[in-house]
Amino acid sequence: MTLKSDFQRNWQAQGWADPQQHGLVAVSTGVDSMVLLQLLMTLPVTMRPKLTVVHVNHQLRQQSQTEAAFLKKWCAAHQISLVTTKWPIDQHPSHGVEAAARAFRYDFFAQQLHQQKADWVATAHQADEQVETILLKLIRGGQLAQLTGMAASRPLAGGRVIRPLLPFTKERLKAYAREQQVPWYEDATNQELIASRNRVRHQLIPLLKQENPQVVEHVMTYAQQLQATLMISDQALDQQLQTIMTRSDNVAGLLRHSIAEQRLLLTRLIKQQAPTISAGYPQIYQCLQLLANGQHPTGSVVFSEGWQLTKSYTHFRFWQPKKNDEKSVEHFRFMVDLDQWQSIGHGRQLGCFTTDTAKMITHETIALTTADFPLMVREWQAGDRLRLRTGHHQPVRRALINAKIPREQRAQQQVLVTAQGTVLAVLGVKWAVRPPRSHTKNYHIGLKAE
Repeated sequence: MTLKSDFQRNWQAQGWADPQQHGLVAVSTGVDSMVLLQLLMTLPVTMRPKLTVVHVNHQLRQQSQTEAAFLKKWCAAHQISLVTTKWPIDQHPSHGVEAAARAFRYDFFAQQLHQQKADWVATAHQADEQVETILLKLIRGGQLAQLTGMAASRPLAGGRVIRPLLPFTKERLKAYAREQQVPWYEDATNQELIASRNRVRHQLIPLLKQENPQVVEHVMTYAQQLQATLMISDQALDQQLQTIMTRSDNVAGLLRHSIAEQRLLLTRLIKQQAPTISAGYPQIYQCLQLLANGQHPTGSVVFSEGWQLTKSYTHFRFWQPKKNDEKSVEHFRFMVDLDQWQSIGHGRQLGCFTTDTAKMITHETIALTTADFPLMVREWQAGDRLRLRTGHHQPVRRALINAKIPREQRAQQQVLVTAQGTVLAVLGVKWAVRPPRSHTKNYHIGLKAE
């Protein structure tokens, strides 16, 4: 099989063979990006999208000007559109140049996706760089999913970044370039052992290849197997989490699993809620210690970006407070357990029962679905509303004013809400109207003094 035929097969398998699309091609004039451009231009008409080359002159080397001039001449000769930009020298940081250059580059790609109404931008990441990424993740530590390396496609600014060369090694791309006489420039900085990626590229991987020349292919195979395994595992974990997190006593629901399963479930929950943060083993261990500790019924573990896991008696959640002033509200949150009286503070008890009971002198019958559970008691918030008998809604603030609740007491007023945040009652003040429906069941909710 030739590189050209394998490229076309992969291009079609990924679902990119749409001539109606407009694609950007990120070209640095290195061998990888020049081969990518050549392969895209040789796609059959029925598979080839409209192409525009995008190039960033980072102004980090004297050679950059020569490369930009070459690319401009090459694109003109092949009648392909070209858009270029420069990274201003005064924006170059004294440290972290590589990360800053990447940020500038992808900001430019995002702008061009929007301005040109393009569907995707193709980058020339190949198999050797995929292995470098996997090895760096292995060295630095992190989540198992990171060892699958770069994805073939990911979102960017309403479009996508695609990586059509990921299945192919650097050696194979260079052989194609020589065979087809594709011109390219060598990046002199690639030979400098400054960045950790370059040390992996020029020192570690050559040593591994001495042990086994097929090491790149083997690492890629392992990454593909891991990706498939994690996909199946995540589906199973998602099903279990759905069952656990709909319980009012989800702490017990999680802890009934083995320690290994608890770690996987909690890691998956965090990934679902906050894909951008990294949850290391020490934090996961700290969370499980908190949840299993019966001597500490409440507590929290703080993560980056303001996320936290909060335990409140029999219930826990992973969330991100939006405002500092909401912390006091969240402090007064209580999960409502079925068929038992529960203290909710202020000398009162609340009970939600599946059948009427003689102990409930006064109560309200509410029509609920399983999706409404678990119920929660919290202090009211701006935006809370009660459903009226007419089907209209009344702000909780207006209900408190109409009930002549003193202004200084309104801030501490508690409401009973569903899992979706729908207000069922301003406790001790007013009940919402929830007419029975075919898929609902009646529950009896009472409030009494302790």
